[in-house]
Amino acid sequence: MNIEDYVVGKALDGLFYMVAQEETKMRKNPAARVTSVLREVFGRR
Repeated sequence: MNIEDYVVGKALDGLFYMVAQEETKMRKNPAARVTSVLREVFGRR
């Protein structure tokens, strides 16, 4: 593995970690669903 592959892999790991944190926040707190798309995706069924 070269340094570029390592850096890109770590950057993607960090990105997906942050996305997961935001998704958790939106699922727990309805006020975090700030757009109509987010309200539709995470809204009650």
